[in-house]
Amino acid sequence: MQGFFSSNWDIALSALLPIFFALAIFLAEAKGPLSAPIRATRGVVGPYFNAVAILFGLFAALLASDVWLKTNEAKRAVLAESHAVQALGHMARAANVENVVVPRLKAYVEAASHEDPHSETIGHRRSKTEQAYLELLTSISQSYGMDGSIRTSMLATARELLKAHGDRLNLANDVAAPIKWIAILVLGALTQIALLLVHVDNQRAMRASIALFTVAFSFCLLVVAVFDTPFDQILSHEPARSLKAALESL
Repeated sequence: MQGFFSSNWDIALSALLPIFFALAIFLAEAKGPLSAPIRATRGVVGPYFNAVAILFGLFAALLASDVWLKTNEAKRAVLAESHAVQALGHMARAANVENVVVPRLKAYVEAASHEDPHSETIGHRRSKTEQAYLELLTSISQSYGMDGSIRTSMLATARELLKAHGDRLNLANDVAAPIKWIAILVLGALTQIALLLVHVDNQRAMRASIALFTVAFSFCLLVVAVFDTPFDQILSHEPARSLKAALESL
């Protein structure tokens, strides 16, 4: 399910599926083979809804916290990677090894900018990035005439660059996003059914309560679709934009 949220269709589904479920519930209650059994469940009392609604609310709150945290971590990883590139360029200029290090930095930026975590060729692209990083590390280690303290600082910054790159790819390759989306979809649909059952003897109240909850349901799905896969949506131009900006600032 890689790239599950990589297109606008998934955002559209997040907005429309709760509405479809609500309309299906209205239709099933009004007419059809399920209408009579639904109307016969008049013994379901209001507190029954609380059990399902609390479960949905707790899961949605936990999920919202998780997606905000994941988005912030993705931004930090991108910034750490670009800052490391910028710092290496400045230190190379200060150590007068700019002609050796900066071309390797440009090769790394070019390779890292074209990585697509959901592509079938990610292995090939990642090997190019790793090769570019190895050449960068070699150029720092073997540069002649460099002060020992500057070399140590540059090697430490290179390690930070590698860590930021790994963190970014790990966040982009999170396979749990579709599972979270499906889980909240199921819990939301169950909550809509619970609202139907507790208001089965009052059609207007049932439709009003389901309609209001459906708005909240759609919002929760949209939050997951947009923010739980930050590199597919809000950070879709990263890391290319930040890395190239870091190089241009040298």
